[in-house]
Amino acid sequence: MPQKSERFFKDYLKNISNEQLIQFYNDVEWTPFPVLVLKEYQSRFKTKNKKEVIKKLQTHAQNTKEKTKELRSYAKKRSSKVGQKIQDKGKKISKSISDIKLSSSEKNIKILEKLGELNKKKIITKKEFLEKKKEILKRI
Repeated sequence: MPQKSERFFKDYLKNISNEQLIQFYNDVEWTPFPVLVLKEYQSRFKTKNKKEVIKKLQTHAQNTKEKTKELRSYAKKRSSKVGQKIQDKGKKISKSISDIKLSSSEKNIKILEKLGELNKKKIITKKEFLEKKKEILKRI
């Protein structure tokens, strides 16, 4: 896939106007394949000044390193904030669940409802359901 994209971009560069190529050259740090832009620029305008092209590449490489550092720093800060928010929400949910005090009869009713659902889904048999129901109703 990357080779296909690179080939496409190379063909694209050959078919753009000189003004567009100059724009790409001036903004080379924003192009997907900066080396291809520089090569096309060099061949089209017969630029023999390789030092200029090398300097442009070095500047591009330095800008890329700086931007990558910025993005990593931002991502670290952002992910730690998001992680903290998730932990805080989890603690709140756990606390609210533990704060709910169901009476034993309410708990038994919930169990009966779950057993009824399991029976409807054919996960447990009718016989198993009736045995458990009888057992639970004795406790209520």
